[in-house]
Amino acid sequence: MSLVTILGWVLSLVVAFLLGKGGLDKVRGTQEAVGNFAYMKLEKYRTIVGVSEILGVLLLLIPGTSLYGTIIIISLMSGAAALHLSLMNGAKTWFPILVGALAVLSHILRVYQP
Repeated sequence: MSLVTILGWVLSLVVAFLLGKGGLDKVRGTQEAVGNFAYMKLEKYRTIVGVSEILGVLLLLIPGTSLYGTIIIISLMSGAAALHLSLMNGAKTWFPILVGALAVLSHILRVYQP
């Protein structure tokens, strides 16, 4: 296994940790997740967003479905960035952009064969 592939797996695990925890928090309905979605008036979408994050993470970690997980994650993070810009006055917009970029980079590094 090359150093590039190992770096790809490390980035995949970072994305999995960040989004996996966030997805589980949304599904479980933690106070922070409920509060965030209530603030944005999107309470009815909290669970589906959480399940989608978990699904994206699982697919990202399976080598044969990594591309599909990446697509789900980048779609969710694009929506999150748009919501941060429009509803939260740009607060912490960098986070979903960073997580989405890391998901794409992790997939590319894992499938890259020098």
